[in-house]
Amino acid sequence: MTQRDNPLSPDAPAPDTATTPQASSELRFRELFEQAPVSIQILDPNGFTLRVNQAWQNLWQIHEGGELYRLVLSRDYNVLSDPQLLEHGISDYLRRALAGESVQIPAIRYDVAALGVSRRARWVTARAHPIKDAEGRVVEVMLMHEDISERVEAEAALRAREERFRSLVMATSQVVWTIVPDGGVVEESPSWTAFTGQDFDTVRRLGWLEAVHPDDRERTLQIYLQAVADRAMYETEYRLRRHDGEYRWTAVKGVPILDAQGEVREWIGTNRDIHDIVMAQAELAERLDREQRQAALLAKVASAARRLHTLLSATEIRDALEREVRAIIGVEHVRVSLGPQAPPPASIPVDAEWLSVPLVSRKGRQIGVLEAWNKPGGFLEEDEAILVQLGAIATNGFENARLYDSLREQDRRKDEFLAMLAHELRNPLAPISAAADVLKISTNTEHVRRSSEVIGRQVKHMTSLVNDLLDVSRVTRGLIKLERGMVAVQALVDSAVEQARPLMAERAHLFSVEMQAAGAHVDGDATRLVQVLANLLNNAAKYTPRGGSIALRVTRDGERVQFCIVDTGIGIDAALLPYVFDLFTQAERTPDRSQGGLGIGLALVRTLVALHGGEVKAHSEGAGSGCTFTVWLPLVGWTASPSARSTPV
Repeated sequence: MTQRDNPLSPDAPAPDTATTPQASSELRFRELFEQAPVSIQILDPNGFTLRVNQAWQNLWQIHEGGELYRLVLSRDYNVLSDPQLLEHGISDYLRRALAGESVQIPAIRYDVAALGVSRRARWVTARAHPIKDAEGRVVEVMLMHEDISERVEAEAALRAREERFRSLVMATSQVVWTIVPDGGVVEESPSWTAFTGQDFDTVRRLGWLEAVHPDDRERTLQIYLQAVADRAMYETEYRLRRHDGEYRWTAVKGVPILDAQGEVREWIGTNRDIHDIVMAQAELAERLDREQRQAALLAKVASAARRLHTLLSATEIRDALEREVRAIIGVEHVRVSLGPQAPPPASIPVDAEWLSVPLVSRKGRQIGVLEAWNKPGGFLEEDEAILVQLGAIATNGFENARLYDSLREQDRRKDEFLAMLAHELRNPLAPISAAADVLKISTNTEHVRRSSEVIGRQVKHMTSLVNDLLDVSRVTRGLIKLERGMVAVQALVDSAVEQARPLMAERAHLFSVEMQAAGAHVDGDATRLVQVLANLLNNAAKYTPRGGSIALRVTRDGERVQFCIVDTGIGIDAALLPYVFDLFTQAERTPDRSQGGLGIGLALVRTLVALHGGEVKAHSEGAGSGCTFTVWLPLVGWTASPSARSTPV
């Protein structure tokens, strides 16, 4: 069969529509060929193009009458030798069709620009169907093209989006996952596997819940199911087990993907590691809570301090302190012990938890101890700090109470002193007044002489009182000045004994001097040092009953000279002993006592001895056992002297 015999051949004459039925059939076939929506290209057995339809022209934008159209349908173009078709192996498919086999040609991207014109490349797939004559010989091949450019481009775009998505998933630090509404995982998540260590088989169905902290699983599942029911995005936080076994807090966000019917097809979500943020927030919240508790405790401590500062009695302070400690710390047992630390009560279990805080004065001296034990739940670190604070506040209160008591005592002594001063000044005035009256009315020489002696003695006594008052004034104002020089100890003793001898003689005391440092010298004011020794001797004479004994012993004590005045007098009560050198202190402090004096002699002694760099102490075994007063002065020189001697006076 030749081209002209083929009714579809371009060189075949148009059939006569008025002739045979076969001609009518061929005419209908030609119309179908031209109007077919599928691109059709007719090839001869050698691979040359015989005819193309309108759909083919539209597909390749090669229209009848154009240069490229004439090229394709000329003997200069053969599909079997087309370079692009050869490259894709399409020529082999065509040869199979020319051999009589109907074949499906796979999709290729064909660019007609290779034929010399600028056209858009198209993705096509084709079906090559052989047309045979009555003897079964292939006379033509019908090549039908299907334009799949849009589908291929859409698939390429989809693949590009998927690649970008996968790249984004791999690049992000978040865990990305997809699940279906029933919670099952249908797609592998490399980021989930990298974080949790779970493989795809493990996370199928609800296996991913195994990586969620047990305490968070039920809540997490309920939130997810509620979001599925609401078809809404959800956000939550839960702890996710990392591949190393550590649970990390993650922020979870899931977004639903809906199908055409509006139902949730799947969920895509992320887990963002926020563990460090959550821990920092928890630490901050704990710190704020701790600071709030501390602020509340400090407010309670401040309130307790105000209450304690209003108290002036040590007993009241102790009771209030115990109440405040119980209220603030919440402890069952509290004890405040003043003085030496007391041992725990025998009724307290040996294994009881204790807190003990010493009460230390401003001078560093321990004045007591504050103890607390048996707190429900045990003691906290802050409890000890609070106990220390309350103890320090109470210590100040105890010291203030002691100072207050001391001030009251001094005020009482001052009142007694004023009463005694009035008594001492009034006593001389009576005999002076009587003697003055005698002088007015009497001309008797003897009366005048006795009256003059009375006035002289009383004036001398008043002068002594006034001098003592002046010394007290100088002491309190720090105005005592010393006229220092090298002074022989022997001379000091002789002068002091001379001043004290009349009172001791009057009371018939047995007095002796034991001198073992006659060659000693001290640096000081001789008058003031004599005053020190004379005051001590007179004090011993005042408080030693008639006929008692007094001894003065002078010895060398290393680099010091020691003066000891020992008497067999009334002694000093233990409660009074620490205060004997205070102003206005006397063993018998009533205005009508017989010893006389203003109670300032020993205070002057302490001040004068201290000004000379010395030391003075008093000792007594108690009432009725006598006293010993000891003075130490720095030794500055020593000269040869007779051997030690003891001399009764």
